[in-house]
Amino acid sequence: MKKFVGLGVALLLSGCGFHLKGTHAHEQLPVKLWQVSGDQLQESLEKALRYASAEPVSAVEAQAEVRVLSFDSKRDAYTITRGAKLNEYVLSMRVTAQAYRDGKPWGNLLRADIRRTMPYSDSETLGKGEEEAMIWNEMRDDAARQIVRQLGAVNKQTQPETKAAQ
Repeated sequence: MKKFVGLGVALLLSGCGFHLKGTHAHEQLPVKLWQVSGDQLQESLEKALRYASAEPVSAVEAQAEVRVLSFDSKRDAYTITRGAKLNEYVLSMRVTAQAYRDGKPWGNLLRADIRRTMPYSDSETLGKGEEEAMIWNEMRDDAARQIVRQLGAVNKQTQPETKAAQ
């Protein structure tokens, strides 16, 4: 009986369109060979491209390029206690990228906005540096995954309209 319940739940979830993270069809990229100009996101973008069955390559071999145009990260005080002590930080990251094909912009700008909160206590400062570094790394990976997911929506023939064409 328990086997049938598990099977029934699995069938219901698959029937309603449920997919595990990373198994969506929209993660199929229009080209497989990408040049990555990622600055701070270089390693994360290359890893995200490999996860999406693409391959980061040199400019000579590339069919397209993904270029990070802007990268902004900051840490701000998020909550302060009544005793005027810092209780939490908010870490935020904003990334703007663009896909290029044949040296021309391809599709719309790709944007990722990531925010995380980090608890803070004066008595626990020793491990906070490592915790913050780990959170920043996770945020870079998340931003790269979002950008690669948006690359999956770029149509093979789509070129943004130029002002001269309007």
